Amino acid sequence: MKLAIYPPLGIARLGNSPDEFFIGPEEAGSPGVEIHTDGSEAAVTAFKDKNYRVKRQAARFHLFEVFEDGRHPQPAVLPAGSVVTWKVSVANKKDAIFRPAGPPDRPRSIHMDPGRADRLMHAVATVFSASSPPVALDSTYRGATVNLGHIRMDRSSRLIVTAASGRSATLSNPPAPIGGDFYTNADWFDDVCDGSIAATVVIAGNAPIEADMAWLCTAPPDFSPATLGIVTLYDVLLEVAYKSGWQVAHTRPHFDTDLRPMIERAALHRFVSTNPVWATISMDWAQLADAAPALRPLRTRVASLVREAENAIQGFQLRDWQLDALDAWAEGEFELGARIDRGSCDVLTRTALDGTIGQSFFPGIEAGINVVDPSIWLSNGFEFRLDSRLLEPGDMTAHMALPWQADFLKCGAGWWPAQRPNDAPQGDGTFLPWLRPTMTHQGLVDGVMKLGVISANGDGTIVEQGRHPGLGS
Repeated sequence: MKLAIYPPLGIARLGNSPDEFFIGPEEAGSPGVEIHTDGSEAAVTAFKDKNYRVKRQAARFHLFEVFEDGRHPQPAVLPAGSVVTWKVSVANKKDAIFRPAGPPDRPRSIHMDPGRADRLMHAVATVFSASSPPVALDSTYRGATVNLGHIRMDRSSRLIVTAASGRSATLSNPPAPIGGDFYTNADWFDDVCDGSIAATVVIAGNAPIEADMAWLCTAPPDFSPATLGIVTLYDVLLEVAYKSGWQVAHTRPHFDTDLRPMIERAALHRFVSTNPVWATISMDWAQLADAAPALRPLRTRVASLVREAENAIQGFQLRDWQLDALDAWAEGEFELGARIDRGSCDVLTRTALDGTIGQSFFPGIEAGINVVDPSIWLSNGFEFRLDSRLLEPGDMTAHMALPWQADFLKCGAGWWPAQRPNDAPQGDGTFLPWLRPTMTHQGLVDGVMKLGVISANGDGTIVEQGRHPGLGS
């Protein structure tokens, strides 16, 4: 039996709620699920707990059986008595490396600073039973314990990784200053991390099976789960695959796979940005999916409005394959429906990556510019899987902002409104600035988790919810 872990790249998000978390979306359109004490699952409806603290978004990793005869991977069905051991190795290198003066604009090697070795936070943990309590991913920074998250196993032998609390601090005395720069504040640390996910399966009477490894990145909270990025890491990495010749781009895009997601995400930006372009994008899916020549003016106009995102969002660029898809669609050269995929393994892969922001890498949210380096991906049968032989834990987040809250302050001018909103819709139809009152770097470190979350209300509207009442205006 050959096994592989999906999604090959999972995303977990920070949150300061000590006990409450939810599993991030595992299929398109899902907000994610919460697990009840009896093991049942239900869609998450609130992204903060009753004390206005942010729930952590967990990443769940699944075992799939992989076949050599061309059949698609299938969820693994293990014989009774099989023992699954998950091992997680993550790190935060941000304050332990030689950092450039600003975010790198191309993939860049990571070099440890020998004089700052005590700032490397590396945690390794294992879990092999669903009855085991959560295992902490604890490490140290300059001798002080720092938690980077927790791992646990569910009743179906799947691994659940919850990120850390979003802590950022300095241990220097007097405290190291913050605010001179958004990219590097030396002698500060945060609890973002990334690293490898491994699984070993022992079936009675057989040699242990090592599953194809996955990778995890932990990231800041998504303060607008109701909206998604127009360009995601899925889109960026698909472009890497096309440019590298690992996959062949389709000359006729599929509406449900390639076009509707891009158009819908752009249109939904109307709930996080008052830029008028978003509200003019049609969501009449019956007409937009119609290739009739009479509807060419509508398709051309909507394609132009989606492209306008390159002007409406800072440092933003649609991928070449997206531009080609919009051109073909405008001309009526597209296929209805969705492209055939390999089933649930591909759904898990894309959904995890579609919950990210693939732009702008200045330095980014979930991972930095190094993700576009073709050399770090397994290219044979490309399926968005990093080559863990060429990476060390912490490499994907090493060049991210330090601390992460500083980037949230810097990017208030519309860098990635789908996760860090510019504007917040209110119940009366008006908008207020999402970041209110005005905050300094230290203010954001102290108060970011008190800010509101743009999410679907019980009546179907999308509004700001969960904002701490003591935050002020």
